Amino acid sequence: MRIVALWRAWVALWDRREAPTALALVRIGVGLVLLVDLVNLGRLGLVTPMFSAPPEGYAVAFDGWAPSVLGSDASAAFALTLVAVIAAVCIVLGLATRAACVGFVLVSSQLAHIAPDSDRGIQMILRIVLVILALSWCHARWSVDAWVWRRCGRPLPTMVPAWPRYLILFQVVWIYFSAGMNKSGAEWGPHGGFLALANAVCDPHIARWSCAWVSTALPLTQVATALSMAFELSAPLYLVYLFCAETAERPGRMRQIVNRLQLRWVWLALGIAFHVGIAIFLRIGAFPWGMLALYPALLLPRDLRRLGRG
Repeated sequence: MRIVALWRAWVALWDRREAPTALALVRIGVGLVLLVDLVNLGRLGLVTPMFSAPPEGYAVAFDGWAPSVLGSDASAAFALTLVAVIAAVCIVLGLATRAACVGFVLVSSQLAHIAPDSDRGIQMILRIVLVILALSWCHARWSVDAWVWRRCGRPLPTMVPAWPRYLILFQVVWIYFSAGMNKSGAEWGPHGGFLALANAVCDPHIARWSCAWVSTALPLTQVATALSMAFELSAPLYLVYLFCAETAERPGRMRQIVNRLQLRWVWLALGIAFHVGIAIFLRIGAFPWGMLALYPALLLPRDLRRLGRG
């Protein structure tokens, strides 16, 4: 029966095994982004102001488990941030990886509860990713955990479940598509002259540079705005591109066209350019680097093998 065949294919998909390379790269990238973000927070002297109750800071909900255990507002803010830094270091190194991922999520969630206005979208996204990583074998490669278990004569598996990577992949696709759907302002489309990015790089709150150049390069910003919308709204098609690439040996005209035009790599290149452009022109923190840290999950295992050989 066709239903039985579809069910078996669905089970086989989620039971696939692959090398842990992509998950390890995501683990290292996410850990580095979180670590740099926290270190920068300390460098700017914002730990106490952000996570302490008035008059020392602007935290609006300083309750929960942290204050009762750690004492004063300032002490709790410092201790929580320090624990988050240690957890991020452990995630990068792959040291007690699962405990570090869970620990960072708990501490980050408490900081978000203490100061909701300090919690950004990228932090919410990466907390979800860390939960997925905690349930995966992301520490099976390039980690202290893998080295320790190998020294103990019990090496971690070389082939691990692929479903955690799938969950990250689906999350990234949904983030982009929903972002595109929520860009309802006229400036994102032809009726508003595709002026959204030109407006953004001239916003004094987030612009990194003077926007004197925008008047001469306005057509480029309009093209960039249109490409950004096309990139985000076409995110679900990336799953089609990925399927066509993975089944390239099968017949089918659409599959041949998609693979010949390299649409998968075009979409990825647009995404990288999108985030690098944000990082260059806008001051919005860890968002572009946090999203790029998830990109290894968008690749096929053979892509990473080829890059390794290259």
